[in-house]
Amino acid sequence: MSWFRSTRTALPALALIAAAGLAAAAARAEDGSSWKIRENGVRIFDYGIYAHSDLGQVEAPGDISGWRFTAVNVRLLRRTQTILAQPRLTFGMRFQVSDPRLIGRTLALVIRFPRMTNPATGRSGSVLVDRFVAIGILRWQLFRFDHMWEMAAGRWTMTVLDGRRVVAEVPFKVVAAFN
Repeated sequence: MSWFRSTRTALPALALIAAAGLAAAAARAEDGSSWKIRENGVRIFDYGIYAHSDLGQVEAPGDISGWRFTAVNVRLLRRTQTILAQPRLTFGMRFQVSDPRLIGRTLALVIRFPRMTNPATGRSGSVLVDRFVAIGILRWQLFRFDHMWEMAAGRWTMTVLDGRRVVAEVPFKVVAAFN
C-alpha cells in the first residue's frame, strides 16, 4: 500500500514522460520518411561527401555565383545525408538512368536549398537547374561550398525530374557550424 501511494503521485509525471516518448518516436518516424532516397527509373549508386580533382570553372550566367566548378576523378569519401558545411567541401550523388523509356529524353537536375544571396552581385535564389539528355551513363550531381554565403544551413534536395515526375531524389541536411 505505501508503494502504491508513493507512485500514485508520480503517475501523471510518468504518463507525461511516456507521451513525450511516443511523440518523439512519431516525429522521428515522420522525419525519417521525409529523408528517404527515391529511385524511379534512375539508380542512385551513392551519395554523400566526395573528393575530386579540380579542372577549373565554367561560366554559368544563370547560377547565383555566375560560374560552376568542373571535376574529374570523383570518388566517394563518406556516404551520408548530413553535411557539415566547410569551405571547398563537395557533396552530392552519383546516378545512372536505368529505365530504357527515359533514354533520349531531356531530364532536369534540380538542387533546392535554403535561400542564399551572393553579396558581390546581390543575386539570390533557392534553386539550381541543369538539363541533360539521358543516355544511360553514370553521372554526378555535385555542389561545392566555394563561398561562406553558399553554406546555407537546412534541407537541401538533389532531384532528377522527367517533366514534373521525380525519378530520383536525395535529401541532405546541411549543418553550418560557424564560430
